[in-house]
Amino acid sequence: MPFGGIEEYWAYLLVLSLIPLPIAWVLKRRRRARGERPKDILNKAERIAVIGCTSGIGREVALQYAKRGAKLILFSRRKDVLEEVRTECIDIYGGGGLKAYASDRVLVVAGDATNEADVVRCAQVAENEFGGLDTLILNAGALSVLPFTDLCGLKINERYDLPSGWKAETNGDSSLEVMQTARKLTEINYLAPIDFCYRFLPMLITTSVSPNIMVVSSMAGLTGTPSRTLYAGSKHALQGFFDSLRLELKRYNVHIGIISPATVDTDLRKSALDRSSASSNDTPVAGSKGGKLTPVACAERIIAASDAREKNVIIPFRYSLVPLLKAVWPSKVDELALRKYGM
Repeated sequence: MPFGGIEEYWAYLLVLSLIPLPIAWVLKRRRRARGERPKDILNKAERIAVIGCTSGIGREVALQYAKRGAKLILFSRRKDVLEEVRTECIDIYGGGGLKAYASDRVLVVAGDATNEADVVRCAQVAENEFGGLDTLILNAGALSVLPFTDLCGLKINERYDLPSGWKAETNGDSSLEVMQTARKLTEINYLAPIDFCYRFLPMLITTSVSPNIMVVSSMAGLTGTPSRTLYAGSKHALQGFFDSLRLELKRYNVHIGIISPATVDTDLRKSALDRSSASSNDTPVAGSKGGKLTPVACAERIIAASDAREKNVIIPFRYSLVPLLKAVWPSKVDELALRKYGM
């Protein structure tokens, strides 16, 4: 049997039968009027904080909101680059027609997302300068690019004289780096967004008629990703937290949207937390072999999802089948993931 067994055969048929369902769901949503939210908040009145916006997706989100004439708070670590993004936003503000008003409507806060004092300062700017906030976009994040076995310094060799056929030895000197990388990723990708929620949530509930929290996660938060083990763990935690928080905040009209892009064409891999280990390793760093999304396309989808208050958005759409396929044919998802990352 070409599918490798009767179970895979029936799983394949089940997947084919279910494919029309998500397509029908999307078509139904697209028939609804987008702009469900701007009826309450006009584009030029929306108060937005973009966390992590000096490059990639965050930068494009800031620029596109600037074109709409929204009130912006831009938060990131690199003050010089942050000022450059602010200048770009001012130049195109309101499509160029509102440039004279932009200096008071595009503000910057240079800080570290993992520093509580900087997060508090960002919230204070929103309250003092804009009188509150309507949309919090959490985009700051960090990446790891090594398989866990490589990061651990694990050497695995064939040994036919052993019962398993393998001999595994670990370099004890790697333990410190492994845990430092894991803690740092958790701090940036998981704990920092929680802190921003903690600081901004009272303001969102009190000052906005339609409060949104938009979280930029990853497909790695929905399924296993080879060579991104620590990163995927932090994103799974992020997904679980915000899925649960959405339920708790439903009665207060606080919307939480989670955006899960596939591989995006950014420079994030260059600043991976375990990059130093990768550069000293003889094995090339594994990366996605498929087509990559552009930051512009991701930013457009994030803003559309915020306007329509969509809950879980996967980019590109064809990847929406991954969670379904994972439920009925997990071995196939594993196979595709290994192929995608060339492993």
